Amino acid sequence: MTQPLGKANIENPIEDPVCHREVGVNPKFTSHYRGHVFVFCCRQCKREFDSNPQLWVSVSHAEMVSSNHGVI
Repeated sequence: MTQPLGKANIENPIEDPVCHREVGVNPKFTSHYRGHVFVFCCRQCKREFDSNPQLWVSVSHAEMVSSNHGVI
């Protein structure tokens, strides 16, 4: 089970997997994929991810899951 997004963001800033921008506290755009929550800086990045999530999920993001309690 994932931790609340706000808590994870305060402890460890989260990177948008599409554009690699840092996403702030309480992100407006999120997607769930394979039991993890991914956060996005904008609607366009979320759409891009949602169209083909496996393209954007990498080993580096899998490592981030561990450090961010399931929130990417």
